[in-house]
Amino acid sequence: MATKDESTRNTSQNLNQQRQPGRSDEQIGGKRTDKDLRPGEEGQLDVVEEQLEVGKRAVEKGGVRVHRTVEERPVEEKVNLREEHINVERRPTDRPVTAADEQAFKEGTIEVTETQEQPVVSKTARVVEEVLVNKDVNERTETVRDNVRRSDVQVERIEGQQTSQTTGQTNIRGWNEYDTDFRQNFQQSQYAKQYQYDQIAPAYRYGYDLASDNTNYSGDWNTIETNARTRWEQRNPGTWERFKDSIKYAFEKVRPGHHHSR
Repeated sequence: MATKDESTRNTSQNLNQQRQPGRSDEQIGGKRTDKDLRPGEEGQLDVVEEQLEVGKRAVEKGGVRVHRTVEERPVEEKVNLREEHINVERRPTDRPVTAADEQAFKEGTIEVTETQEQPVVSKTARVVEEVLVNKDVNERTETVRDNVRRSDVQVERIEGQQTSQTTGQTNIRGWNEYDTDFRQNFQQSQYAKQYQYDQIAPAYRYGYDLASDNTNYSGDWNTIETNARTRWEQRNPGTWERFKDSIKYAFEKVRPGHHHSR
């Protein structure tokens, strides 16, 4: 079961939702335009502002591909090679035979071998260079610029014909002129201990609207109470008794010529 505070807040929200002039037909159910608003209804224009949100994502911007290939190229080196050659020389001589020469009359052979050097080719592999691939990370600050939109509301006063709504001795003034009196009445009422003024203000406003509508609600409080209650209950079921005193006070304050004792 809802408490009185919750019920009052819901009533206040319902009244605020119903009083929305300045909105299109689609925005308020297709039944009202800003020119057929009833007294006491309110309009709403939302102020919308775009906010810039900057995030980050990683994208590929390029890279490095390292290939290793094998190629052959001709090389040459100079090397010095040694080669032996045997020379046979016959020299005429005339000397006496010595003891060392006594073997000369025996057969003998002298054999001498020639040698030569030839180039020998071999290959060895050596590491002559190292190619390293790594990656560094650098951070930089970049300023992102864009345009954001923001709607604004300009309030422009439309001057009209200065008239007073008069019925007999009744002179209806603007809502703001009664606001201070309504607040004082609220502070002196039993509701001040339980609620805020903003929660009860819709009831005062409703009473003000009833007093301002001399066409549909003419006469004193006893005359219009039944219709006023029906209309209030349609919008805020089950809350009439709680708000009736505030509604009646506002009605008789605005239309003082029809005051009746409570």
